Amino acid sequence: MLNAMILKIKRRKTPIYDFLYRCLTTVRSSSMPSIKWIHLPLYHLDQSVRRTARWLIGILWHAPLFKARCERVGAGLKLPDGMPYLIGSHLRLRLGENVLISRTTIGASKVFDSPLLEVGNSSTIGYGTTISVAKQVTIGNSVLIGPCCTIMDSDDHPIDPVRRVMREPVNAEDVKPVTIGNNVWIGAYCTILKGVTIGDNSIISAHSVIVRDVLPNCIYAGNPARPTVRDIDKKHEMPQSVVGSES
Repeated sequence: MLNAMILKIKRRKTPIYDFLYRCLTTVRSSSMPSIKWIHLPLYHLDQSVRRTARWLIGILWHAPLFKARCERVGAGLKLPDGMPYLIGSHLRLRLGENVLISRTTIGASKVFDSPLLEVGNSSTIGYGTTISVAKQVTIGNSVLIGPCCTIMDSDDHPIDPVRRVMREPVNAEDVKPVTIGNNVWIGAYCTILKGVTIGDNSIISAHSVIVRDVLPNCIYAGNPARPTVRDIDKKHEMPQSVVGSES
């Protein structure tokens, strides 16, 4: 009965239903006026309550539970968006001090018995980042990983289509650990593929895809990423001939 009435109002076939439709549309599009001296303090109160609630839940619930899951974890762990989503009970986690992990997905494949993710002191893993660990991914000290990055030490699926349909894992020899050095800054939406080592102090520009080793103190950009600045301290741009030779 009610569904039939709603359908008739949507069709607006008679003047009465058309009037009801216009009335309901007006109600749906209306909003309360904002009185700044009333609503602005309420806004700040709302934000304060939300932040306090998140902080309490973090220190009383999320952090203790996640620490229990880690093999080793230092002081000062911060989980501002709750616990990371973990896949694989055999995944080993070793975290240094003052590590901040936003809402991330960390998964372990079934190639090796004890895949390891190791994160150094004072490092940050941004919101929406996915880390796939088949054997080992090592992240150094003071590393900044932007949002929505992907880091993986394998292809996750075999190249052979038959094995892929059978949901078989990649071969052990196709797994190549990833190492990210100290004080590295990885921009948003970057992809770090298997076997890559990123040197200390280097910067990976947003949306870059890293398929080979990154030299220390350099800035890399592109797909596949290439060095654009050879020495960050000197701020010398590489000649185009040098950039081309790196490819």
